[in-house]
Amino acid sequence: MRFWFAFLALSCTAAFALPSATRNHGIHERRAAEPNEDWTLSHRLESDRILPLRIGLAQRNLHKLEDLLISIAHPDSPSYGQHWSPKEVVDYFSPSAETIAAVKDWLIGSGFNDERLRLSPGRGWVEVDASVAEVEELLKTEYHVYTHTSGLEQIGCHFYSVPNHVREHVDLIKPTVHFNNRAPIREPVNQKRSHSRLGMPLSSTGPKTNGVKVTITPALENCDETITPDCLRALYSVNYTPVATAKNTYGIVEFTPQAFLAGDLDLFFANFSPSQVGVRPALISIDGGTVQTQEQSFDFNGESDLDLQYAMSLTNPQPITLLQTGATFNNWLDAVDASFCTFEGGDDPNEDGIYADPARAGLKVNKRRRLTILEAGANFSVLCLR
Repeated sequence: MRFWFAFLALSCTAAFALPSATRNHGIHERRAAEPNEDWTLSHRLESDRILPLRIGLAQRNLHKLEDLLISIAHPDSPSYGQHWSPKEVVDYFSPSAETIAAVKDWLIGSGFNDERLRLSPGRGWVEVDASVAEVEELLKTEYHVYTHTSGLEQIGCHFYSVPNHVREHVDLIKPTVHFNNRAPIREPVNQKRSHSRLGMPLSSTGPKTNGVKVTITPALENCDETITPDCLRALYSVNYTPVATAKNTYGIVEFTPQAFLAGDLDLFFANFSPSQVGVRPALISIDGGTVQTQEQSFDFNGESDLDLQYAMSLTNPQPITLLQTGATFNNWLDAVDASFCTFEGGDDPNEDGIYADPARAGLKVNKRRRLTILEAGANFSVLCLR
């Protein structure tokens, strides 16, 4: 009897202790909608897999950002054209020392050694490589693997929690409810990731051809059949030739494994911009981004070829910088310092509303550094932000 009484008492203590471990936590993000019908919930993510956990910190002075942007953009402003250096931007908008300390203290108190923690160059992210088991315990959640009809795998959770006293210091955490995280392969903790969903073609949407060589002439009367650089110049009244080319560069972001082929560029330039045959963009690799040539097809090369062919021919002799990114969209936001162009636009069902806020703030902060943004309204219209 004494044994059973002691056992029941111990069981009750454990039962009531479990809720107290999460009583001071609150759900920080919850997935608003499930992925589309092409995705299937497959299985729990193995507990020993390694996740590159990134905790986005709340930035300072974002409430002043719009006024600051207007002050440097309006011709009547005394601060017109007085853009900041990257260091000035970081110093003004980076998270406070209190925010950084609060998040680090939370992680250290949860069992992560300080040596494992990294602060991003812009001081906006605290990063740590951790096992799935560690992350699930930290965020009070469970990670699952989703499988696409193409065979691609994504990981994610339905919600995650953080301590109430930390919530004001955290914008968002990845990978969690945002559906753009590829399932991690089994590899050493310190090995670089080399793939991401953003660059992986999910389906073959290339043009249908019959193998017959097509003769294209640059004459404007053929613009209803084929779009050439001259057609675009005529349609959009592009009659300007860049002159301050030594002070500016035009940046284009691409996501590995999507990449351009040098032969494709030269073939295009030979027809429409002969002086650029042999010209290549200046490459900046972000988080392992490479201009790979092993995979060659329209799905892997079409978008990158198109972006560079038309951008380079329309802005010649403006130098072009290729921001080849190896992981997610967030990484190039930390690295970009000039201009960029991307074809993906519109409402992305893979991201929730919270994710859009810090991403939008990141774009605005970069504009304080003389960043011009050219964004497509999907593949059906043109949207430009300055």
